[in-house]
Amino acid sequence: MTRLACAEAAHEAGDLSVAESLYRAILAVDPNHARALHNLGVIALRTRHPAAAEKLLRRAIALDPAMVEAHSNLGLALSGIGLGSEARTSFEQAVSLSPSYAEAWSNLAILDQSEGHTIAAIAKFRCALAADSGRPEIAGNLGAALIEAGEVEEGADILAQLLPCMPRSAAIQFNIGKARFLQGRLAEAIAFLRQAIVIEPEFADAHHTLAHALLASGQLEEGWREYEWRWRAKNFRVPPRDFAFPRWRGEPVVGKRVLLWSEQGIGDKLLFAGLLPEFIALGADVTVEIEGRLVSLFRRSFPGIRVVARADQPDRSLLSGRFDFQAPLGDLPRYLRPSLTGFLPIGAYLAADANRTAELRRRYAAEHLPLIGIAWASRPPKGLPLQDFAPLLQIPGIRWVNLQYGDHAQEIAQAQDKLGIRIVTDASVDPLADFDGSVAQTAALDAVVTIQNATLYTAAGLGLPTFALTPPEPDWRWFGAEHSPWHDSVRLYRRDIGNDKAATLARLAEDLKSWLDQRPR
Repeated sequence: MTRLACAEAAHEAGDLSVAESLYRAILAVDPNHARALHNLGVIALRTRHPAAAEKLLRRAIALDPAMVEAHSNLGLALSGIGLGSEARTSFEQAVSLSPSYAEAWSNLAILDQSEGHTIAAIAKFRCALAADSGRPEIAGNLGAALIEAGEVEEGADILAQLLPCMPRSAAIQFNIGKARFLQGRLAEAIAFLRQAIVIEPEFADAHHTLAHALLASGQLEEGWREYEWRWRAKNFRVPPRDFAFPRWRGEPVVGKRVLLWSEQGIGDKLLFAGLLPEFIALGADVTVEIEGRLVSLFRRSFPGIRVVARADQPDRSLLSGRFDFQAPLGDLPRYLRPSLTGFLPIGAYLAADANRTAELRRRYAAEHLPLIGIAWASRPPKGLPLQDFAPLLQIPGIRWVNLQYGDHAQEIAQAQDKLGIRIVTDASVDPLADFDGSVAQTAALDAVVTIQNATLYTAAGLGLPTFALTPPEPDWRWFGAEHSPWHDSVRLYRRDIGNDKAATLARLAEDLKSWLDQRPR
């Protein structure tokens, strides 16, 4: 057996130190041995030294430009040092040299996925499978990408077919669990996610998704505990604040100074803030760090606390303050709402600018008609076209007010022409630039119809009657209930998994009519 054959045998057996020694011995005799250079580069990749791998692989390619696998592996090395654009060029060169080289197609797909181009990744995973249908890891990646893109049925079917031959794959267990969650099959989702965690105990995304599934099924105690994993999950992009004070874990806070800091999107900030009055009532001296556009709202709504604007570099007073505890706002439910037993609604807690609210109501009022706000647009699956709301918009005796952020003038004009209605759009209120103005606008209304976005949490926090159309997949915030456990004023209308939105909107329209009939005149 030649020295190269011995080296590659050791390499294939996983004895990388022996293989590396043999490759280096070959290069000591022949410094231009392209195969030895390439294989050393592969070992550098395996041992997480992408910069060293890049140099070795470039040398191999210079000696043998037609070495397909060297181009593909160079792409991996370039990805490892953060050069995504150059990595793509290397993968594409490999595909150009050999269109049937599955590894390069798969690497291109993974790069697409990392850059948020899931649909493009799916197409390339399909090319990889067409080139080599015997690669279960490629099929697994395709299934996961399909689920991420919303093609849940196909993705789950692919993964279920792989499961018998890869029962110890935490990734497959996780992705099937994720698919079952999106399908509303919560018990199955929980079982698959638990199995993923048994296989890989530190699998943060599995823990985080398990938290959502547990909470969505009403299992709050364990759900809140698993929710702590959110900080380590890949799809949770906001890092925790690095304050040096002890983390609050439910200890008594009478007479203690506590720093609470915001997390997640604006809707979650508003939801979690609903527990601030209860927390203050426990006897704590509370400071809240919140994003700038919410500062005036929080100061008006919670006069018993100090409110500080959040910045990348925390305010000096927070760093130098003598706090007994610190915690994210999202930890409050774990300790103040530990179970569904005795889960109390939080009532109205947001306070709009009274003068601005009164001025806006005067501006919108006409013929004593009820003023009802509407918000409808967001990324799928939350948002819907405005014309889908026709059964509501055509209910007589309502003055509709546009609460939707962004420019939707054309869509509104088309709906008005087609349905013979009018929707009031107030150009003086921009929810994105002036959130306090948006709160005042919402407070000026009698009720709100909305999808699940910040409008829902604003209206709920103000205590307004709110008719909320939620997405097909379960949402952890509602714990599987048909009415919001947090708010007496919020009715939830979850679209069917089969996306029969017409039936859901018809039911919402009937409830809105009943509310109008019962409303004092």
